Amino acid sequence: MSFSSPLASLYTTLQSVRLSAENNATLLRKNEAATRAALIDPILRALGWDTANVQMVEPERTIGGELRVDYLLHNAAGKPQVVVEAKCLGASLDKHGYVSKVLGYALGFKVQTVFITDGMQWHCYSNLHKGNTEATIFSLAEDDLLTAALQLIQWLDAAQSGHGIVEAPTPDLAANPVATEPAKAPKKAIAKTSKSVTASADSFVELNHINTLQLEPNQKPKRLRLPDGSMRDIKSWKDILLEACELLLQKNTTLSFPFPDKSGKKTALFSRQKPLKGSSYATVYQGQPLYVYTNYSAPSCLANALYVFGKLSDQDKQQAAAVAF
Repeated sequence: MSFSSPLASLYTTLQSVRLSAENNATLLRKNEAATRAALIDPILRALGWDTANVQMVEPERTIGGELRVDYLLHNAAGKPQVVVEAKCLGASLDKHGYVSKVLGYALGFKVQTVFITDGMQWHCYSNLHKGNTEATIFSLAEDDLLTAALQLIQWLDAAQSGHGIVEAPTPDLAANPVATEPAKAPKKAIAKTSKSVTASADSFVELNHINTLQLEPNQKPKRLRLPDGSMRDIKSWKDILLEACELLLQKNTTLSFPFPDKSGKKTALFSRQKPLKGSSYATVYQGQPLYVYTNYSAPSCLANALYVFGKLSDQDKQQAAAVAF
């Protein structure tokens, strides 16, 4: 049985797109629609975005009669998540007018991430709620394609917006007459007291207080407030760890690897090499591939997230990290 790696599949798509740009440069330099069809659409599809599904990838979305975007990407709940603005191949992507548009898109569509691309050059603007106008830039024409693929997965993988992810169903004990007793909580469960969490989506509990609460079976966090004040929709305890790691990688440019996890013994939380055992998440740091080890239990994910947040500088910690259920 053969298996296909999502990263390898995307890498193959990028090779094809780069070749298409070279062979059709004359046409693509003067035709934005052709650039979208030949260069941008294939990449979005390789990242899990169904460009034929207008509820997932909405083209030519207009708001207020003035702002019009080429692609408005929606998350699994139907909310705007990412804007992708397309330009003809070879267009200058750093014009002042384009940057002003980016902030307009962020405010108008209430998104935190905006891309401007000509299919080869990709400018990513993130954390726009803080007025950030500094772009992460990578090129399919000039950069190593593996590095570019990892960048695209980091910022644009549809799974990060909830697409293609199906939560495991909760067992129906009523349908199983043999189960006469409720399942016992695992010894290392996060819950420690009899106080039940019934917080609304806007009621946050600080991460370092989670172990004082009683969680319902299979109860998971739904929203994360990062120490810098930004918000993230999440689905699991692992998401908290990943968001913590991404924040540290963005804020600290002097990390060395391998970077040990909280236990500091056998496992590296960050490593340049993909771990031989256990699950991991591929990202990019300082233009090089990096892997985040994720094969942790829920309590260990939480403990390592707090450990990572503790590595942030004081200026990046405006408030305590917290979650809502």
